[in-house]
Amino acid sequence: MSNEIYNSTRRDFLKGVAIGAGGYAFGSMVIHPKEAMAQSIDGYLAKVPMDARWDFTSGNFLITTVNLFKILYDQGGKEKYLEFMKENGRLAQARYKELADRFGFTGNDTKSAAAIIPTIVTLAMGPRQKFEVEEATAEKARVKCLNCAFWSTVQAAKITDDLCSAWSQYSWDGRAKAINPKLTVTLVKARPRGDSVCEWAFELKA
Repeated sequence: MSNEIYNSTRRDFLKGVAIGAGGYAFGSMVIHPKEAMAQSIDGYLAKVPMDARWDFTSGNFLITTVNLFKILYDQGGKEKYLEFMKENGRLAQARYKELADRFGFTGNDTKSAAAIIPTIVTLAMGPRQKFEVEEATAEKARVKCLNCAFWSTVQAAKITDDLCSAWSQYSWDGRAKAINPKLTVTLVKARPRGDSVCEWAFELKA
């Protein structure tokens, strides 16, 4: 067999394979458009409901936060930990005021704060976080936490140190003062202290 015949035959064969492969790939996309579209970031994200995305993101945030707080507690001790939480509460004022403004959470009395603060906390903690406003007037309010995602994460990690109370006290009070400097929030019940729920008392000082 001559080289000319061999090369011509080989070229025709390879050309046919290439055309056939291309046609198969195109045909696969036409026959299975959903499968082809799913092979992308947006395609995979579309498979995950928004609540599941929220739960996943908040869950990772909680694990990271619990681990960080545990390191701070172990390395600095209780007193240093309290100092850190006081400073964190102060920094929370500007941060949470920005969030309230961004989402259009209006109102600067006690009743408004009792709705705004749990809403913002739930956005961070995820859909498993559950609050109940037990009392709400312009001057006083009480909020209970019926299910705490942070506490559940601490329990799952088998941590016995009280990582919650100081954070709850100073961060909630800082958020309240971001809404209105005359507002105060006091943590009156806490699971780490042996209570069945966490509860905050809101008050608007004259």
